[in-house]
Amino acid sequence: MRTSEKHFHDEITREMPALPEGVRTHLGTLEGRGRRVGLVVARFNIRLTSGLLTSAVEALIAAGVRPEDIEVVWVPGSFEIPLTLKRLAARGAFDALIACGVVIDGETRHAELITGSLVQSFARLSLDLDCPVIDAVVSARSMEQAEARCLSGSESRGAYAARAALEVSSTF
Repeated sequence: MRTSEKHFHDEITREMPALPEGVRTHLGTLEGRGRRVGLVVARFNIRLTSGLLTSAVEALIAAGVRPEDIEVVWVPGSFEIPLTLKRLAARGAFDALIACGVVIDGETRHAELITGSLVQSFARLSLDLDCPVIDAVVSARSMEQAEARCLSGSESRGAYAARAALEVSSTF
């Protein structure tokens, strides 16, 4: 099983606990037909964020999302993603939103401050918009770590985020 599929593979369903009869359970699907997805992508570290975007779009299309139902907005850096997600959501009815960026640790606390702010913003937006906001902002300690998470095609954080967006948006 590929690493990026470990949360979505059929094996997970088989490993779910048996519950008493009558208990209602809900599990989304990876079916993309009829879904609309918006992505906001940071240009900073564009070689890496392009990998996230490409793998996310490929995974969405492979799941049945039509290209015309995917909308991409580019922003300067990861810090600009939350406001742009909010504005994108206000423009149209999306089933899910995906944030793509890369933040690599440096010699100061800047990366830590940015990523902490983003995580809180994505959670708040998801609740305020009643729409899944999937965090595909890669936080890495080194360029090598970031490359491994962004440039691995169907194994990348972008592909994972696309599958998470489909599953969560189809739960209810």
